[in-house]
Amino acid sequence: MSASSGPASPARARISAPRLIWHGRGRYIRVLGTIRQLQQALWLHRDLLRSKDEDARMPLHEDVAAAVAELCRRNGGAWIKFAQFLSCRPDLLPPPYIDAFTALREDAPSAHFDDVQPWLEELLGKDWARTFSAFNIIPVASASIAQVHRAKLADGTDVAVKLQLPKVRQEFHEDAAALRALARVLAPLLREVDLRQVVNQLITTTERELDFNQEARHLEEFAALPHGPNIRVPRVFPALCSERLLVTEWMEGPSLSQILEAGDDARIRPLLETLLDSTLQQVLEFGLFHADPHPGNFIAMDDKTLAVLDLGAVEHLSQEDRQRYTLLLMALLGESSTPLLPLFEAAGFGGVDEARLTLLSEALIAARTRDATLASNLHALMDEFRRLHLRIPDPFVAMVRVLITVGGLMTRYSIPFRWPALSG
Repeated sequence: MSASSGPASPARARISAPRLIWHGRGRYIRVLGTIRQLQQALWLHRDLLRSKDEDARMPLHEDVAAAVAELCRRNGGAWIKFAQFLSCRPDLLPPPYIDAFTALREDAPSAHFDDVQPWLEELLGKDWARTFSAFNIIPVASASIAQVHRAKLADGTDVAVKLQLPKVRQEFHEDAAALRALARVLAPLLREVDLRQVVNQLITTTERELDFNQEARHLEEFAALPHGPNIRVPRVFPALCSERLLVTEWMEGPSLSQILEAGDDARIRPLLETLLDSTLQQVLEFGLFHADPHPGNFIAMDDKTLAVLDLGAVEHLSQEDRQRYTLLLMALLGESSTPLLPLFEAAGFGGVDEARLTLLSEALIAARTRDATLASNLHALMDEFRRLHLRIPDPFVAMVRVLITVGGLMTRYSIPFRWPALSG
């Protein structure tokens, strides 16, 4: 099966700028309205912008974050994906943005099947229905760029059909320019961040996640690892997959999110312990880890077993990087007395000097005094990195944000974060 004739093929993806503007005019109007709103707010609070005290600018950050989050919610699609990406970057943005963007993870709308069926014909051919003995036209899950349908193959195998929404790729190209314009307006407020670099990275990351062939490869690579007995990875059906369609084995059970929301205490603890053990194994042993361990990306197949879903984003760490990052975190979190400067340099950080390290050490000591949980200490660490304008290696950021996500869950449910490398 080939999707080369689909609407996102290279020849058709190169749409002229006037057509991009016309097709995306509704979303552009909302962007322009938000930009005007932000410009007015920045002008009214121009005295705050001159202040070097970020805490003094926090009320303005809160208003701006709320406005941008609402814009992303209303525009949907890739804008939600952009917000989700930024919600995982406490090293880049102050807390109000992280909080506002995190709230956009749930309740994505689904497309009507009348709009999806022509897309299935485009991807699988006009006789696409013969591939399946059953196909539920009502999606079981919806996300910012795709929705999932339950189906049976002709041989009776239960499968999950992840289908990219028809207009997502076209809208992504339309929205990239608007996002860059929004970044230019926000630049005076977020002086600590190179917003041009952030936006370019965000666009590149989103574009990669739009390629479901890449997710299929991640699943196969992940499944080949020697996971513990309580981790399952769905099988991929490569002959049915394409850039915009992913067909995998169906994993039966509620999501971990649903179990947490239901307050099923008897199941919560063993399942979170499975998640923690698996995360530590991925980061410390495999060097290949799920970069978005949101509870909605795991299925509880029994009282201890989790199936891992949505591997559009994974990260790799070399053995050398795992060793360097672990040594650095041990020192930063007060688990060793090794001098920091050589550890930062070995780990590939930029902008580090003795003056900044003194400020960093003072801030981290204060954070450990207020709250001893690993997740909160890592949050404080990334926040100080941002304030001090340190240049952080992307793999380090990915590792820490995963530890913050999983560590936060463990803290919420009083489960000790057993990281062997930091306990000895």
